[in-house]
Amino acid sequence: MPDTINNLIQYYHDCYQSDNRELIIYNFLDKKVENKIYFEGKEELLTDSNPLIPIDSVKASAICKKTKLFQKEKELLYGTFFICGNYTDFKGDSKDLCAPLFYYPAEIKQKDDFFYLSISASERRLNYPIIQMLSKESSGELLQDPLFEKLPTDFIRFEHIESIVLLFKKYFPNVNIADIYSYPDNTSITTVKKTISKLSKEKQDEYVLLPASILGLVAKSSNTRGVLNELSEMASMTDHSFPLLSLLSKSAPKEKLKKYEKGNLPMILSEAQQAILKSSSINPLTLIVGPPGTGKTYTISAIALEHMSRGESVLIASRTDEAVDVIVEKIKNQLGIDKAVVRTGKKRSYSTPLNRFLKSLLTRVNKLSFLLKEFDLPKTKMDELEKKVSSLSSTIESRSKLIEKLESSFSKEVENELKWGEHLSKEKAGVWNKIKTQYIDIRNKIQIPIWEYNSKLNQNDLCQITDVQLLIRLKYVYQILKVMTADWKNIQRFHEALKMSSDTEKLAKFRDINFDAVLKAFPIWLTKLSEVKDALPFEKELFDVVIIDEATQCDIASCLPLLQRAKRVVFAGDPNQLRHVSFLSKGIQAILRSKYELQDVEYSTLNYRDKSILDLAMSSLQSSDQVAMLDEHFRSLSPIIAFSNEQFYDNQLKIMTSRPDETEEALYFINNHGIRNKNGANEIEANAILKAVHELVKNEKDLNENLCSSVGILSPFRAQVDWMSKLLLEQFEMDEIEKHKIRVGTAYSFQGEERDVMHLSFAVDGNSHHSAINHINKEDVFNVAITRARTRQYIHHSLSKNELKADSLLRSYLSKPALHEFQADKGTTPHDVYLDEVKNVLKNWDINKYWIGYSIAGLTIDLLVKYKDKYLGIDLVGYPGEYADVFGIERYRILNRAGIKVFPLPYSDWHFENEKSKKVLKEFFLNLKGASVN
Repeated sequence: MPDTINNLIQYYHDCYQSDNRELIIYNFLDKKVENKIYFEGKEELLTDSNPLIPIDSVKASAICKKTKLFQKEKELLYGTFFICGNYTDFKGDSKDLCAPLFYYPAEIKQKDDFFYLSISASERRLNYPIIQMLSKESSGELLQDPLFEKLPTDFIRFEHIESIVLLFKKYFPNVNIADIYSYPDNTSITTVKKTISKLSKEKQDEYVLLPASILGLVAKSSNTRGVLNELSEMASMTDHSFPLLSLLSKSAPKEKLKKYEKGNLPMILSEAQQAILKSSSINPLTLIVGPPGTGKTYTISAIALEHMSRGESVLIASRTDEAVDVIVEKIKNQLGIDKAVVRTGKKRSYSTPLNRFLKSLLTRVNKLSFLLKEFDLPKTKMDELEKKVSSLSSTIESRSKLIEKLESSFSKEVENELKWGEHLSKEKAGVWNKIKTQYIDIRNKIQIPIWEYNSKLNQNDLCQITDVQLLIRLKYVYQILKVMTADWKNIQRFHEALKMSSDTEKLAKFRDINFDAVLKAFPIWLTKLSEVKDALPFEKELFDVVIIDEATQCDIASCLPLLQRAKRVVFAGDPNQLRHVSFLSKGIQAILRSKYELQDVEYSTLNYRDKSILDLAMSSLQSSDQVAMLDEHFRSLSPIIAFSNEQFYDNQLKIMTSRPDETEEALYFINNHGIRNKNGANEIEANAILKAVHELVKNEKDLNENLCSSVGILSPFRAQVDWMSKLLLEQFEMDEIEKHKIRVGTAYSFQGEERDVMHLSFAVDGNSHHSAINHINKEDVFNVAITRARTRQYIHHSLSKNELKADSLLRSYLSKPALHEFQADKGTTPHDVYLDEVKNVLKNWDINKYWIGYSIAGLTIDLLVKYKDKYLGIDLVGYPGEYADVFGIERYRILNRAGIKVFPLPYSDWHFENEKSKKVLKEFFLNLKGASVN
């Protein structure tokens, strides 16, 4: 098995290296490309005329020194066939473009006093980011064209020029390729520079392809450097982590699952979330399916806190800094402290707080006093701290038992109410019925009303959350003090390592550190996926659990080093949202499969190109207990999420934001009757959107920043995004953009993001090419695009639905009504005397805004009442009929998370103690406060 696993890892290494999406070279003449050497005259290396060519000894020696010193940071590349001109960067600035179409890993060898250069022709790489930049549409279909398969894959001789010419003529007519026919003669560097200068000044959006060759040292892509190094190391190992074996091997050894030790958490969780926490604590692999706005981040933070409460360590990784930062804030808010959370990364803002805290921790004499102040805890002595932890733990345990007892009593009383209501509603004559009624009356007077059980449960839930949060903080202080007493030297070495600028030196320092001690002091780590190797040693099962967020967008190879660091792994993502994009050809996959003798391995396991790490994890699960779908949607108002819920999630999402009278202004469809120009931009749609944003900014000019609406502008097309970005920078001040968090981007830019107000620009018109329509019709792109808004979404389009194919997603979307207002048909409501009586009481109190049988979160509320801009539910318990059944306490908690407090009103109390019942109900209205929402 180790051989197969190692071959698989080497296979993924080579796939990742060949794919190498993240290495972006726009300008080989830029100073970021170091130690450049220009090759003029006949090309010898690419044509295979000579395997080695002599180069200048002084220059070669300097390069060799750098590659030796920075072997993990830099690589030597040989770029060729340069696309010259200019481009606009993300800031809107015009930059010189001198990008190689192809580049090769290069090596300098010394023989005696002479230096020679060679290239690895078999590792030829195509500069895909430049292909994407030149392409006005999505590059997805373009990359499927057989012409890409015909491009030279190693050496480039004159006969290979035809394939390049055909590709550029078909897709890039704005690139002048006349000079390519001079190959294998290289263009002089003087001519290259003059060409760029001339185009930059006179020829906007026009390019020239020049046969030229340049050698240079470039920084390894941060997304490839560490991954490739660690994959190479893994491929030679004989001892792999249990999660890695579980993922890659169908015959992985079975380990006995440990007993689940449920931790105390400062939050209320749904049934699905509780199942996820249990699985993450005992199974090697766990999968969270998190549709848009369903509390995925909240769930991840719950996993982290539960593990921390047990003294275990957690590593959380995601593809982007933005996604990681959101999780960091959620954990800090739930925990009440931030020092237990280590945010690693290149930005100084990430490392500075940790360095300062470590410095203070290492140098303070009275560490307890320092920590108590840092964590906003009252002064106490060490022996008192232990007693407080013990006492608070006992209080929490006792309250847990009390909550269980209250829940049991609540359920028993509900059973009684259902039986009593059946009798009381019939009002039969006779002695026996009279005796039974009197018996129920007596029982009713001595029992605790259901609403009191509900109130006590709410109070104890809140107290438990407060105490658990305090306990976690106290235990953490105690834990740090123990580490600083027993392992001060390890923490000091860790502090020194963090200050090192060289990754090579840092990794060497890590080898001298016992990281178990570090993880006791700092149990929760968060990092961008590509930066794990910069912050953590590469040790088997270093963390108790590793959580990979946005796993749908993560390729398999880059996640394997994370799995090696884990005892258990949790994957969080959504198969219906954006997937990872790979440019690796199926042909290369087939070659590598044969190379590593993996013919017996299932193709789905080897399909690096089309499968994300989430897909592979899904196929590797052994039990349904290892996967759960989060189904409570908290982000968007009901009309905004309705289409996605129906189209992609089979109406399984419980819409926690649904309200009967606030949905008519959530969704707007606007036909701007614009025209998509030859550059791919729809100026009329863009102008309409910018005008609307101007109006919003003007209307909220006097509001504080925290009260202002955040704004997103999304288009599926890069050309439209670029055009709107240009207008935005021209028309808005920087403080306006920051105040409203205005962002413009494609669906890929908004994955994991949300805004109060979203403007969607579909840009296409009735004459648009079918490929543009097909791009819009991609389910993952469409789903992400339409699910970013919280309260308002404006859909700008320039064609009628009849101009679209019947199976088009956009047509279906435009056909949906914008209004989803709840209309309760009171004329058809079954007669319910109890319901009528309660309605009459509400009217007498001048409460006329109510709805009968309104559904929120998949639960039908007997009476949903709006009072002072807040909502509460009345659960009519006991009277026979449609509204007799009670939810149960867990359902009350679900509605509470949705912002709806529920008052259980038993019919027996209403029947025997009517005035008391009305008084308590009225007090509930008067004392109503805002409920907390997940």
